[in-house]
Amino acid sequence: MAYRTILVEAADDGALKARLQTACALAGRFDAVLIGLHVMPAPYVPVALGDGAYLAPELIETQRAANRQIKDKVQAVFRSVCGAGESVVWEEAEGDPGRLIAAAARTADLLLARQAKAGSADAPDLLDQLVTAAGVPVLALPAGVHGHLGHTAVIAWNGSCEATRAAHDALPFLRAADRVILCAVGGAAAASLEAAAAMLKRHGVAVESHEVDKPDGDAGAVLLAQAAAHGADLLVMGAYGHTRLRELVFGGATRHVLRETTLPVLFGS
Repeated sequence: MAYRTILVEAADDGALKARLQTACALAGRFDAVLIGLHVMPAPYVPVALGDGAYLAPELIETQRAANRQIKDKVQAVFRSVCGAGESVVWEEAEGDPGRLIAAAARTADLLLARQAKAGSADAPDLLDQLVTAAGVPVLALPAGVHGHLGHTAVIAWNGSCEATRAAHDALPFLRAADRVILCAVGGAAAASLEAAAAMLKRHGVAVESHEVDKPDGDAGAVLLAQAAAHGADLLVMGAYGHTRLRELVFGGATRHVLRETTLPVLFGS
């Protein structure tokens, strides 16, 4: 596969400029159309008013005016970083960000979204929703990450359908990487490690196999430790869980990585 359409979450947060710089760099690298999507929240009724409460039109318009101001600011940053032209597209919508961004991602090849700091109230739940509902690979970008990435990639391997999908989704990155480490945590995960490495080599990936025999801690912490030990600037892994509940499970690995990673993570579709 190739990334020909890249969608980036254009939210008003401290990492916006860095996220856009990364998105622009990837669009240039993969000769892709870049779409920036900003979602404005719908006007809300304060909880104290209760269900079915009347909200005066002027209050609705006040909220919408404030949202438009934020949108204009984000759009100005988008244009200043990414420019304009046929290959750079701005889109905006009003409603639930998770639902609308996930829906838009289904006509893209890659989605770039923010990964909030541990303890943040909003973005982790949004990222959960996008990873499970977008239908395309999601590149989660921690604050401070910008520009080129993927020199050294670590792939989490356990022989599952999700791990297989993630490895294939990441092929554009993996083929261009200087170094790729296929990492299996535990003996069961390592059973198909060499066969998976052989498959990736047939795709032109210069991959190394690595097995962690006796993991010290949960799989998510082990994967992040392995990424750090290898000097990786990209982690590739499948997302494991139940979409209806958005409860991700892989011995806690997916949720741990979603919350704690300090490097970009490509979650497979």
